[in-house]
Amino acid sequence: MMDFRNIEGAEELFRSVNGISDGSNNIFFAFKNTNREGMKAGLAGGMIGAGLPGIIISKVAVTDSVVLNGSFAALLINQTERGLGIIPMDQKGLQLTLNVNKLVPDTENYIFIENEAISEIKVKNFSFLNKKLQKVNISIDKIKLYLLARVAEKDIPYHEKNFAVFMDKYKKK
Repeated sequence: MMDFRNIEGAEELFRSVNGISDGSNNIFFAFKNTNREGMKAGLAGGMIGAGLPGIIISKVAVTDSVVLNGSFAALLINQTERGLGIIPMDQKGLQLTLNVNKLVPDTENYIFIENEAISEIKVKNFSFLNKKLQKVNISIDKIKLYLLARVAEKDIPYHEKNFAVFMDKYKKK
């Protein structure tokens, strides 16, 4: 199995699902923001698929999307010039803290969200005291993904540089 913790393994994972662009690829990692109760309410209300057919390219139907219904522990994201390729990550065993070493990629549920389908991306500090953890909110029509990303992931060396590029683009200055 390809190890997503090094850039070669992450690229190979995206290549295996036809998720690597000939142009730019910016791969980084984010956990589900479990502090957000709104995620459950917003996604459970039958909104999945509303106005979304044809904008998400995937092996799975839009209504069965693990990513859009919030059934993931974390996401491996590849931002390309066309949109966001997303591989959900499942946790193995019980996690008391956010730990990338206890995650397994779920390439069967890979999705691609085109730029046109994304209505907004926001990146901001988790709190005024904690600038090392960032909230990443992605809005796709009426669906919102609430994520948390560390500025640096010690077990994923490529993450810091790539997430900095993403933050620079979407974080208010």
